[in-house]
Formats: sequence, structure tokens, C-alpha cells
Amino acid sequence: MKLTLGFLFLLCTALVLATGDTPFSQLLQADFAEWNPLWHERLPRLIVLFLTGASLAVSGAVLQALFQNPLASPSILGVTCGGCLLVLPVFFFQWHLNYPFALPVAACGGSLLTLLLVYALARRKGRVEMGTLILTGIALSTFFLAAQGALLYALRDKWQFVQMLTEWEGGTSADRSWKHVHMQLPLTLIALSGVLYYRREINLLALGEEEALSLGVDVPTVRWRLFLCVSLLTGAALAAMGVIAFFCMLLPHLVRLFYGSNAEKLLPACMAWGALSLATVDITLRAFDVHLLSIGNVSALIGGLTFLLLLTRKRSFSYA
Repeated sequence: MKLTLGFLFLLCTALVLATGDTPFSQLLQADFAEWNPLWHERLPRLIVLFLTGASLAVSGAVLQALFQNPLASPSILGVTCGGCLLVLPVFFFQWHLNYPFALPVAACGGSLLTLLLVYALARRKGRVEMGTLILTGIALSTFFLAAQGALLYALRDKWQFVQMLTEWEGGTSADRSWKHVHMQLPLTLIALSGVLYYRREINLLALGEEEALSLGVDVPTVRWRLFLCVSLLTGAALAAMGVIAFFCMLLPHLVRLFYGSNAEKLLPACMAWGALSLATVDITLRAFDVHLLSIGNVSALIGGLTFLLLLTRKRSFSYA
């Protein structure tokens, strides 16, 4: 399996670097002292795709384990919408042009605040009701989307702002540069390291808070740190590529069918297959020269249809 994954990573790397507007034969002839598509555009795009795919898959797997619910994910719980809402003023006032890190700070901050708000609202008598958790996330998502829609309508005469925000929310890898890598890579590495460090505790928390406490886990501390890691992963992915819907919910569920629920195997598998899956979508769109759809659009369409198919076939959606 490791050899297969290694081969797939090499294949995806070669295909991403080979796809673009400039013929690959001309890339090696370019002067690296000037702008070179291979170094300045394709390599950053590859890194952002791998980081975003791994981040979203892992964040979904962690939330599903924490809440013992396969529907729990940043997109379902409103975390993504909260991050998007806080990014609006950054784009409107163009803070990201002079302060590139304003974008990930706003996205991560909005994601963390939303996650804490959902958890607080869903907690009743010392425990979180899973049904209430999902409904709270959907309600907050609806509210945030309504607020964002109202702001966009009020600012509809700002054509440049609306177009920029629409392209960002579509979830695209176009025009990714080293600036996006620099603002995503540190946050992603820190968050992934934190998640992997607590993989044993994640296994115990998946059994329930009471069981984890009885086995010596400092549940409040570990939970808040994992919340922070998930917010960093989600916010960094949002800042780098925009909204990639359903990816963080569906992919961990599919990976779990083959690798099981043990975080020791599940989290590395989510990292690998998340990175490969997102890169594959990008390669496919560019290979068929599809400009009408973005990666986020395709992810939402495939994720929604697959989720509906699983429901109609009455597949089991238990976490274990």
C-alpha cells in the first residue's frame, strides 16, 4: 500500500506540473531568473492542492471522532461559513494586498469562533446532543450565508470586490503562488503535528467523554487544542483555495471504510488520500479544459450526489 501511495503521489506531481497554459517542453527552456511557470505557478499550485486536500480530510476525521458523528465536518457545522464571513472585510478593505497574513488570520479566527459557538449552543446539561449539534451547525450556516448574501447585495455595485469574492468562494487553484504557500504551510504543519500528537486521545474521545475521562484523558484541554488544530486547518485551506464543500465530510467516511476508525491509521490515510483526491480533481479539470466549473463546484456536486446515493441505499453511517 505504501508503494502504491508513493507511486500515486509521483504520478499526481508529474501531472500537476505538466498541466497548464504553457507547453511543458517550453518550461525547461525558460530563464529561472525571470518568471517561470514551472517554479512560480505550477509548483506552488501543487503544494497548495496537497496541503488543502490533507487539511480538509483530517479536519473532517477529527470532528467526526470528537462528536462521534460521521456528519460532523467544518462545512456541516458552519465552521466554513463562519470563516468566510470574517474574510469579507479583508477582501473589501483589501487588507490582504498589504498584509497577506490577514486572510488566514481572519479565516482561522472565524472558523474557531464558529466551532466554539456551535459547541456551546449544542451542549446541554454537561453533554453534547449529536442531533442538536448538527441542527445548530446548519442553523448557523444558514444565518452566516444570509448575512453574507445581504452584505454582497448591499455592495453589489463594487464589481471588482464581488468578482474577487465569487472566484475565491468557488474554490479554485488558479493563480496560486508562493504567497499562498507561505500563508498556508506553517499553519497546516503546526495543526497536523498537533492532531497526530493527540491521535491516541482521539481514539479514546471517539468512545465518549466519560470513557475518555476514566482512561486518564484531560478531555477539556485536549478538546480545545483539537478545536484549535481543526480551525487552523480549515482556515488555512480557506485562505489558500477558498470553499471546498462536502470534501471534509465525505472523504474521511470513505477512507474509514477501508482503514477503520483507529486514528493511528485513519489520520495518515486521510492526509494521503485527501491530497491525492484534490490534486486528481484539479488534473481532470485542466486535462479536459473545463473553465465553467471550479474545484469547489465539482467537490460540492460529487459530494452531494454521493452522499444522497449512500442515503438512498441505506448504507450505515455509524462512526465505528
